[in-house]
Amino acid sequence: MPADLNKICNIDDLEASQCRQFNYTDASGALVEAMLVKTAGTVKAYQNACPHWEVEMNWKPDEFLSPERTHIICAVHGALFRLDDGLCVFGPCVRQKLKPIPVQVLDGAVYLPVQER
Repeated sequence: MPADLNKICNIDDLEASQCRQFNYTDASGALVEAMLVKTAGTVKAYQNACPHWEVEMNWKPDEFLSPERTHIICAVHGALFRLDDGLCVFGPCVRQKLKPIPVQVLDGAVYLPVQER
């Protein structure tokens, strides 16, 4: 593992259309709650904050997806976000996006770049 990356999990630990929570410390030193979502062929990461009220979106640990597992859902307002780009397509924040977090997949694992302070 390169020194400038923090491992989040192995890619095989996530099934397709499954989410996983993780936390990291950003460049300002603040703890950030986030989610990984595995879609067909890729992994995306977003901050765990609805753009409508900046509330946590999951209703229990690692549960961020709609019952059909086709969208990320905000448990507070029912807003629906696309998995591939975090765009809200239903709810009070339509056309707003979840804040993406850059992650890398290397040698079968998902990594977050180390935040510079």
